Amino acid sequence: MPSAIGLLVPIITILMGLNLLGIFKIRLPNGPSLNFLEEKTPKPLAPIAAGMTFGLAASPCTTPVLAVLLTWIAENGNPATGIILLTAFGSGQVIPLLIAGTTAATIPKMLSMRAFSQWVPTLSGVMFLTIGLLSLFSRWI
Repeated sequence: MPSAIGLLVPIITILMGLNLLGIFKIRLPNGPSLNFLEEKTPKPLAPIAAGMTFGLAASPCTTPVLAVLLTWIAENGNPATGIILLTAFGSGQVIPLLIAGTTAATIPKMLSMRAFSQWVPTLSGVMFLTIGLLSLFSRWI
């Protein structure tokens, strides 16, 4: 008999697929409305506020990695290696933001692909449902 945790993953996958197909509606909670921040933040300070928000959100994820990296650099005692590793770390933090910022202008062009993108949830739902059912049935075979 399959374990309870082994059954939980396929069942959640099946529920996600049914939700994407519109057969079973899962009401997910909405986050807080941040419209009041948009009204109170002056337009020239909006990019700074967005950067600070991203920094606060990313800090719990990046601080442990940075701490380990700095510790390793301190133990190694090679400044050139430290410069290379910290440059790579910083680039990994900044490059996705640069890509997102430079491609933001192409969003209207991407919206013209809505005729094709309307099928994405349906295809995703079928894939989730198929994988979930195969995972579930494979536990009994």
